[in-house]
Amino acid sequence: LGLWFPDDNFACQCYLPTSTPHDTIFFFKALAVCSAIHAIANMDEPPAKLLIYTDNANTVAIFNSLRARPVYNSLLLSAIDVLLTYGIDLRVEHIPGHQNVIADALLHFNNELVKELMPTAQIFDFEPPWDALG
Repeated sequence: LGLWFPDDNFACQCYLPTSTPHDTIFFFKALAVCSAIHAIANMDEPPAKLLIYTDNANTVAIFNSLRARPVYNSLLLSAIDVLLTYGIDLRVEHIPGHQNVIADALLHFNNELVKELMPTAQIFDFEPPWDALG
């Protein structure tokens, strides 16, 4: 998973968890959004509004409608719990894959490309929220 916070020049990455209830790219893209929400909430001053971009249209749909098949409910519940606790208003929008270069490079642990595109980027490891894994 790769998370990119351009305003803070901050990135996070982790290997795909093996103990997930689903093995589709959709699950992992949704898990990345959920992980970003958790990461933002752990910052010193979480924002009142949060905009997240993803290159997966299904992920946009479940976070904006809060409707999904049961296997994705743990992701939505985990994210909504954080949003309500911290009073964060969420919006998820689509970004074309060819514009999502840094997040995709992080996903593949291609940190050389990340540093080439953003030389001052700070890259950290993270673990996804376990309650989101079902």
